Amino acid sequence: MLVSAVLDPCVLDFDDAYFNDLYMINAEDLLKGIKKNGVLIVDSGKKLQNALRDRIKSQAFPMKYQKRLQILVEELLKNKKRRIVECPVAPNSTSSGNLLGIACDLKIDTEADGLIVGNNNFEALRFNPKYSDGIVPLSEYRDSDFEKERQRYCDGFGPIDMLSRSDVDKIIIRSIRFTKWLRFYDAYIGTGENTSRFRKGIEYILSLWREYGFFASQPDIGSVEIFTCSAEQIRDDETDYARESKLDRNQENYQKIIRELIDPLDSDKGFPWPIKLAVKDDPDNIFHARYLETQHAIIRIDRGFDLFNQENGFRRNFFTLNMAENSHLRECRDLPDANL
Repeated sequence: MLVSAVLDPCVLDFDDAYFNDLYMINAEDLLKGIKKNGVLIVDSGKKLQNALRDRIKSQAFPMKYQKRLQILVEELLKNKKRRIVECPVAPNSTSSGNLLGIACDLKIDTEADGLIVGNNNFEALRFNPKYSDGIVPLSEYRDSDFEKERQRYCDGFGPIDMLSRSDVDKIIIRSIRFTKWLRFYDAYIGTGENTSRFRKGIEYILSLWREYGFFASQPDIGSVEIFTCSAEQIRDDETDYARESKLDRNQENYQKIIRELIDPLDSDKGFPWPIKLAVKDDPDNIFHARYLETQHAIIRIDRGFDLFNQENGFRRNFFTLNMAENSHLRECRDLPDANL
């Protein structure tokens, strides 16, 4: 669902020869697009992001450009948790450690979708086979393959059972590639039913994260949380007998989930991260839709994590990028823990 970009700060070097209204439109489209469904990859030493800020302040932009750029860049850089990925960069043998060199190294090291550069640096790199895949001059951004791909993933896809396995893999990989944690939300898991099918769906996602996650294999990084609800909600006016019966059923369901879902994921599959189950009380039934949450994306999963049918194909399901659900997911996490 997300695209990844490295931005050479030199794109904001003001030059009357090409920094016109059309160039500004391309810059706005890039920054707004990343804010919507992308991540901006920067060096952990903050040289690239500091240079972006410095150029807006130091370049002789006309006022109509400067204020718009400053607002867009600050909105993006301040949204650090969702839209900025800081990665260490080790300059390769051909880079001099300057801004363009850092940007090029990040593009190669992270396998980012795009390296966005200014006209002069595009001419310097366009025939270099190391950078020819995914290098985009900002002056041509609106018509670039990068922007078309960003828009395609932003618009969403049809049901996953109508897509190839590789296409569904790509949707998930794009959502989880640069995250350091994963959260699964599915109220139905708490019933204790279909545990093997839930396990298969969650295992599929975790396997992709282990293979393609940029940070997932690093020591002491990575956590997995599964949020669900107890199947039997206990009301304040319950009789003692009804209360005890529901508690017993909830505890049986909990043990079944641990035995058939959490333990096999935690031990049998060799995943390197702790997997935590959180069972919540939800008397007002706010915990309904199913989600996969990462640092940078919230994916609404229409029918939950029971993804596969008996023939190992995908069941009818829809994946939708839905960043507006952040407060709702926080509300779900803040529900009281069930009495188990």
